[in-house]
Amino acid sequence: MAELPQENVKRVSFKIVVRKVEKPFTVSGPFEELDWICETLGFFEPIDREKTAAAIFREIMKASDSGETLSSSEVAERVGMSRGSVINHLNNLLRSGLIVRYGRYYAPRSRSVYNLIEEIEEDIERIFARMKRTAKSIDDEFGVAGREERKR
Repeated sequence: MAELPQENVKRVSFKIVVRKVEKPFTVSGPFEELDWICETLGFFEPIDREKTAAAIFREIMKASDSGETLSSSEVAERVGMSRGSVINHLNNLLRSGLIVRYGRYYAPRSRSVYNLIEEIEEDIERIFARMKRTAKSIDDEFGVAGREERKR
C-alpha cells in the first residue's frame, strides 16, 4: 500500500459509455447505489454477473479514503481473486476512466464519487465541444446550414 501525490498520477485515454439504466426502487446501501452508477457508466459487462468489477472498484475507493493506493496483488488479496483476473478488471476500470494508474499502483480518479462524476461530465462536455467545432467546419466545407444558421 502506497500513498501517491495526485499530481504524479498518469491519466490514460478512456472510453466513455453512458447507458440509461433504471435506478432500483429499493436500495440497501451505498454499495448498491455505487453499482447503479457503475452500470450507468457502462462499467458492468454482462459476463460479470458476480459484480467482481464493482468489488474491485469499491476496494480501491475504500483504500483511497485512508490515503492509500493498491497494487494489483493487494487488490487480488482483498477480493479473493487471482491476480490475472484482477488485472483484467483493472484494465477495464482504467478504460472506463474510473481509476488511474501510477506505476504499479491503482487509485480512483477522484476520492469522491461525486467529483468523479463531475470530472467525467467535464470530459464529455470537452469532447462534444470539440466534435461540434469539427462538425461546424465540415458543414461549412459542404455549404450546409446548421440549426443555428437556419434560425436566422
